[in-house]
Amino acid sequence: MTDSIDIQQSDLRAQLVELAAERDALRAQLAWDLPTATRWLQRKVWRQKTALDVLNRRVVTQRFVLRTLDELGRSLTAEEYRAARAAVANARLRDRIDDPDAA
Repeated sequence: MTDSIDIQQSDLRAQLVELAAERDALRAQLAWDLPTATRWLQRKVWRQKTALDVLNRRVVTQRFVLRTLDELGRSLTAEEYRAARAAVANARLRDRIDDPDAA
């Protein structure tokens, strides 16, 4: 329980920092300090690119595992499935695993 509260607090702090940076960039834009506003936007794009790259690597890895299992002629056992699902740290993501409408 404490871990999820800590994660939520860190998520909220990260959102607050991002919103403050966006506010500062908008103020810089209004003051015609376009280089400052542009640098913030570039950093935001780079962070999003990095996050997408990490996500893409995870998807590619998962596809590889699924293809390998398919080639072996088997799927995950119930125990392997439960272990993999339990290893997902984020409760929202873990709940989406069994939700057919989450895709």
